This record gives sequence, structure tokens and C-alpha cells, in this order.
Amino acid sequence: MNEVITALIMGLTGSVHCLTMCGSLSVALGFSIPKQKTFWLYALFVSLGRVFGYGLIGLLANLLTQSIVVASSGTVFYLSMLSGVLIVGIGLHIANISNIVTKLEKLGTFIDIWLAPLKKKLMPIDTIPKCLAYGLLWGFLPCGLVYTALSLAIVSPSPITAFSVMTIFGLATLPTVVGMTVFSNHLSRIFSHSYTKIILGLIITFAGLYQISNAFYKLNALNV
Repeated sequence: MNEVITALIMGLTGSVHCLTMCGSLSVALGFSIPKQKTFWLYALFVSLGRVFGYGLIGLLANLLTQSIVVASSGTVFYLSMLSGVLIVGIGLHIANISNIVTKLEKLGTFIDIWLAPLKKKLMPIDTIPKCLAYGLLWGFLPCGLVYTALSLAIVSPSPITAFSVMTIFGLATLPTVVGMTVFSNHLSRIFSHSYTKIILGLIITFAGLYQISNAFYKLNALNV
């Protein structure tokens, strides 16, 4: 449950990062949707595809990781500590204290090169299935915020929890990325306020520090 709550807060408070990373992509998407189509409806389905993509990545990553660490019970605690470090980094990023965690995005640059031809084949985005497929590919684009949420999914107790963590994270970004209601505009203003970002960023930072200390304690107990 702690993983889900942390992912929810990260998704909601990462609005500035989402606008920075996905703003140009959202604009380009607008030009790819035929004028006779309902833009907001299609944009919503693209984001729903993106959310499902996040959930799928979380589920697969958890299955792969848990199958690898099953032979070594201590490994999962090291992964949990790494996840805590990333959470601290994203908390400091949200609080506008440090942006070092965003350097992780460079690690996934090759993914965008591989996905570009696939996205091009979906143009123009004139059907709902194309919206969902494009959103699914969007979910695999390199993003430090997504990688941090994924680190939570990897150390989740089950693949279903991992899927939930990434899905909740993705749903929390919908108000910013889709921007389709008055409520979302108010929400964006609330979470972009400097004091709000500092408070919530520090909450996430302390959640990461707690995860690090908890993993360290369990690792020590295992080695006793």
C-alpha cells in the first residue's frame, strides 16, 4: 500500500516535469489527430493507452526481477534500497532542490529511436485503437519520473501490486497531460505552487529515506 500511495503522490506532483517532458509531444499529437475528430476524446484514449503501458511495464519488470532474486533473498533488499534512493531523488526534484534524478532519462534514449518508426506507422491517429496503441508506445519513452515509479513496482510484493503502482501513477498524471477539465486546471495550479511542491517533495523524500532504512534493517537482520 505504501508503494501505491507514493506512486500516487509522485504522479500528482510531477506535473511540471510532465509538462516539460511531454508538453511538446502533446502538441505534436494534436497535429496528428484529424480536425474532424474530437481532440479531447482522442487525447484521453491516448493517455489511457499510456497508463496501461505503464501498468504492463511494471508487471513485466516485477515478474522478471522477482524471478531473478528468488535465489537470493538479500538481493531484493538491495533493490529496495536503490528504489529508496531514486524516490529521494524524485522528491528533491519535485521540491525544486535537485534535478540530478532526471539524468536517468539519458539511459533510455535508445528506446525512443526504436519506437519512432512504430509511432510513425500509426499516423494519422484517426481511430481509437490507434490512440491506444500510440499511448502504449508513449508509455515506454524514457522519463526519470517513470523510472522512479518503476523502481517501486520492481520491489512490490506481487506483480498485481506492481501493475497497480504503475497504473495509479499513470492515472495521477492524467489531469496534467490531458488537461481536459476545469478541475484539472485548478489541480495543476495547486500542485505547481512552490510551497505545495516543497511540502509534497519532502514527504516523498522522507518516504524514500524510510524505505532505505527499512531495507537496510532487514538486510542486517538477514546477515545476523
